[in-house]
Amino acid sequence: MRVTIFLATVCLVGCPKTDAPRLANDRALRIRVAQDEARRKDGVADLVALAQGSDPHARELALRGLARIGGPLAMLAKAPASLAIATALDELPAPDQQQFAPCAATNATCGIELGRLGRRKVKLTGATRAALVAATASSDAAIRYAAVYALQREHEPPSDEAVDAALVARVGDASAETRAAAVAALGKRKAGSDAIERALGDRDWRVAVEAVRALADDRVVPALVARAQQLASGADAQVIVEGLRVLIGKPLARASLDQIQKLRVNNDVPALTRGWIACLALVVAPPPDVVDAIARCPLPDHLRLPLLGELVTAKLGDASTRRAAVRMLLAHADARVQAAGLGALVATWTEGDLQTIVAALAAKSPIIAGAAIDAAAAIYELPKVDTAALDAAVVSRATSETELELLASLYELIGKRKLAAGAAACRAGLAGHPVRAKAAAECLHALGQDVPPPPIGPGQPPPLDVATVIGKQLRWHLVTTRGDIVIELRPDAAPWAVAAIVQLTYRGFYDGIEFHRVVPNFVVQGGDPTMSGWGGPGFLLPAEPSPDGFEAGGVGIADAGRDSGGSQWFIMHSRAAHLDRRYTWIGRVVSGQSAADSLLIGDKVVRATIDTL
Repeated sequence: MRVTIFLATVCLVGCPKTDAPRLANDRALRIRVAQDEARRKDGVADLVALAQGSDPHARELALRGLARIGGPLAMLAKAPASLAIATALDELPAPDQQQFAPCAATNATCGIELGRLGRRKVKLTGATRAALVAATASSDAAIRYAAVYALQREHEPPSDEAVDAALVARVGDASAETRAAAVAALGKRKAGSDAIERALGDRDWRVAVEAVRALADDRVVPALVARAQQLASGADAQVIVEGLRVLIGKPLARASLDQIQKLRVNNDVPALTRGWIACLALVVAPPPDVVDAIARCPLPDHLRLPLLGELVTAKLGDASTRRAAVRMLLAHADARVQAAGLGALVATWTEGDLQTIVAALAAKSPIIAGAAIDAAAAIYELPKVDTAALDAAVVSRATSETELELLASLYELIGKRKLAAGAAACRAGLAGHPVRAKAAAECLHALGQDVPPPPIGPGQPPPLDVATVIGKQLRWHLVTTRGDIVIELRPDAAPWAVAAIVQLTYRGFYDGIEFHRVVPNFVVQGGDPTMSGWGGPGFLLPAEPSPDGFEAGGVGIADAGRDSGGSQWFIMHSRAAHLDRRYTWIGRVVSGQSAADSLLIGDKVVRATIDTL
């Protein structure tokens, strides 16, 4: 009986039907609900009517739609899905940890929920921590992982010998994801260094990545050398690349620097991997002519030259060398390289550089403007800087800006710096897009003006036809520079996002685009035509958050807040339950996860196609 109920529940979200009239009705219903979701406030009444009807399938879809829209009207039904998504999107207070602590040792879901509290900056009580420690010794692998995950994500963890001992024990767990989470948790607590050092040689690259991050000192170097000597073409390169990144600017012993300068991999390793290792080694152990050396190292300009910015930020080399590096970056034609120069400028700051930042704040390129906003935030922290011109530039950009992520950053800066002249710009944002409205409300609150939470406004469906994907079985075939990846797309879970992927693929939009973001043991992200993180397709997608799916091989849509997704997407290296209910999940990798794990920044989608099954 339990199996029957489970299958019936699964079929509510997309099992194939054998009855043709029912299939047609289901497809029409899904199209109707998708359109209602995209219309946001204007679609709520129809969804409420469906949610109050007699058809259980229609009720299920309507309640999910209301949860995705959010806001007070959408949560009237108080369905668990609505409340869970609203909580994940910070529209409701964080749940009381006492709901979950008693069941952490018997139910993996309870441990995961406690882990999600970390993002909300909720401190765990001693009793909760003790319950999680007990759960780490469970015979159930899922419960052990959930408990370790919760301890890894804990906000401001205190010193606790029992926790440390429990985590050290889990560094030897049978599950690689549990081992990796345990190493990350120990690193956060600055405990268990011997266990972390042993994890440097772990057979799973994800565990070793967390170990190099946790240690970030001379102990990492022999492990990197050993992996380099055995390196083939797989994901082990992530350990070396990440290990070198975390060592930049660290006070390493002369023997370690010598080993890094001699670091080599064989010629059978892909050229991009060899390039990253060679160039990063120059920054970790810089030669006297480091600027010239990096200018010649084997990576494209937009990948290697920003490494000069990391060298400058780490204050490596003499002052004249660092200033020369910044000038080189700022003079480059590629906006991505200029952006790196703006970020590095603060590390070589002189009062005369303020005009450079002010001019960049007015740049047309969102890449440059975004870097200028970040640089401005850092400049505000410097002592004795006359920021009047900078204040005016920030407010001016906020008054005219339309790009959502830039606006959110500008509003945040106005609020943090108490720039009263920016209040009008923030108030104008209250009636805008949800990302803009939320940031505007937070800005005004920081300025001492109480404003009610921005309501959910009407929506505009993107220029896509969801009817072309709903009811279809689709696979997205990506030929990448690391091999083929096949992704099962799920229009039943996210019709708008899948429709966008399909339409853009048919246009050849993704062909030739680089993966611009890789966070080892987390995600690889691509789909930005500017290959910077700031680009998109020219339209925005309604958020379609899913209750789960963000595990290894899960595929989602990147965004800057509710309803701001576009063409950018990501593949998970490992489970990340804190993404559940917050991001749009579109499917999963069914073939080629090893290729996905091997992707580095600068790898490309050579060709993307859609297969209809």
